[in-house]
Amino acid sequence: MDLKSISVFFALMLWQSADSEMLTSVDPPTNLQVIDPGYLGPLRMCWQAPTSLANKKLCVRYMLSYCNVNSTNCKRVITKQLEYTDGFNFNEEIIVKVRTLVKDQCKSAMELQSDWVEIIYRPPLEGHADSKVKDLQCIVYNLEYMECLWQDGMAVPQTINYTLYYWHEDLEQTMQCNNYIKHHGRTVGCHFQSDDLIEFTDFNICINGSLEMEPVRPAYFTLQLQDLVKAAAPAEVKLTLSSADTISIQWEPPAGKIKPHCLKYELQFRGKSSDWEAKVISEGVTSTTLNVTTNTIYCVHVRAAVNMFCADDSFWSDWSSVHCLTVRSEGGDNVTIQLNVAKLVVLIALMSITLILTLSTIYCWIRWKRLIAKKKLNRLLNDNIKDIKKCIHIDY
Repeated sequence: MDLKSISVFFALMLWQSADSEMLTSVDPPTNLQVIDPGYLGPLRMCWQAPTSLANKKLCVRYMLSYCNVNSTNCKRVITKQLEYTDGFNFNEEIIVKVRTLVKDQCKSAMELQSDWVEIIYRPPLEGHADSKVKDLQCIVYNLEYMECLWQDGMAVPQTINYTLYYWHEDLEQTMQCNNYIKHHGRTVGCHFQSDDLIEFTDFNICINGSLEMEPVRPAYFTLQLQDLVKAAAPAEVKLTLSSADTISIQWEPPAGKIKPHCLKYELQFRGKSSDWEAKVISEGVTSTTLNVTTNTIYCVHVRAAVNMFCADDSFWSDWSSVHCLTVRSEGGDNVTIQLNVAKLVVLIALMSITLILTLSTIYCWIRWKRLIAKKKLNRLLNDNIKDIKKCIHIDY
């Protein structure tokens, strides 16, 4: 290393050392803002760097903290950027704080932290709190459509008119429900087609409305649709006796868009006089076996749900139809055949006796009729002979 390089190296070291000694504190960011883009949940938080750090060769980062004002679990993010976007619960006020973090070198362990600068963002919450809807429940049926239903707010008149808006990341702007669900003339829900549905991202909903005299408090909801799926019931449940004491059960996955490997199943079974017992099958298979006792009728039905590998939560489907199978003891078929043959013999004997009695009755009736007819004929002949004799006696 030549003398010139050594001189430059020591000059840089001295400059950095002098700069570090001079920097004993750091100013917080300036012009902190919270901007609502109108997507019913996401907010853009932005700020500017402290002017005191302009033209300084330092490692500057920012610590951002944000949450709803009544929450004790605030999120913290460290970033080099001057803005950050995340989703929020608009039903409460939101507090956002940011401060500056400075190191003379990014790998250094020593770091200066500024004071916090904070702002409170107040979403539009006009209207009385009791006027907003309650108990929103949304169900995605077999990934084919979704229905969201809600209850009216407390002490609101029947003339209230609720309106639902929604947004997700595939939409350029918020959309209004195109197919409201009505009950006795009142809006109680919204029907979404499959094209409106998107999984694994925030699905933001706002339900507000209007009254004649005052506004209605808006209600905000953020959903994860993959956790709200209700599958269709399994189809083609089949029961077969695979051995003397084992039933094999097979079924088909529900038809639709849900991938077979995303499904778990619950099977319920019972004997003729026992209660239902349950068996959960979570590996996505569509068959199982049951150990059974002989000379018993077993009944089975199956339902499905999205498993833990494809969603954090789900709804169970309706039960399939009930299918039953009679389990007989070994040799039970022969015993049944023998019993059936004995019944057949008895039946034939009874039919033979009945036939003989019927024929005998008919024969006796015919004999009786012939006897009566013969007696009548003899009486008629005798009367004719007497008349003839009288005629002959008169002539002589």
